[in-house]
Amino acid sequence: MKLIGIFFLVITGLVGKAQDFKELSWYDLAPKVEFDDPFTRLSTEQLHSLSQIAKYREKVAPIDTDSRIKKQTKIDSLEQVLIAESVNIDSLLSLRTKITELRKEKAETVNYELDSTEISISGYLLPLNYVDNKTTEFLLVPWVGACIHTPPPPKNQIVYLTSEKGYEVNSRFEAATIKGHMQLEDKTSLLFLVDGSDNISTGYSILDAEISKYEQ
Repeated sequence: MKLIGIFFLVITGLVGKAQDFKELSWYDLAPKVEFDDPFTRLSTEQLHSLSQIAKYREKVAPIDTDSRIKKQTKIDSLEQVLIAESVNIDSLLSLRTKITELRKEKAETVNYELDSTEISISGYLLPLNYVDNKTTEFLLVPWVGACIHTPPPPKNQIVYLTSEKGYEVNSRFEAATIKGHMQLEDKTSLLFLVDGSDNISTGYSILDAEISKYEQ
């Protein structure tokens, strides 16, 4: 009876451990950073006009009189259109630096509630190295082509992974489900490309992750 009791405790402990993994989506990795971004209310044409006005006002190098007059006439026309559309040019231009910093913070901020938690998340594997036909280091990304065919996602949308026993992959961007102990860690990994290499920043790490083929 004593052995049966021990066996029962072991089994229930294993089941409990399996249930401890918190299933995450990629949205969970990027906490909400709320701020009012007035530039999102502008049309593509308005943003383009505002950009031209900003470049003209910041131009330091002198230009000849005829060119300057033509350029000034064009800028005046753009300003008149924006003013007619109730766009506050000076206010928006004064906010550019602040909004840029807030956008950067939003892109880089990690979810501190996920530090030292057992999680499960699915994504696409980008191998970083190969050992005996297996990969022991990966980047987990949210979409196919990330870091290769499209720019890298923000660091709060990439997870650095290791696997001590290695995981066999046949190509880049294989879909997989990852389970393991997530840690917050600013890390830079070297990703080799066809035409060179690139340094990829990550905000999360899972060491010795449990990697399995993704199944819907």
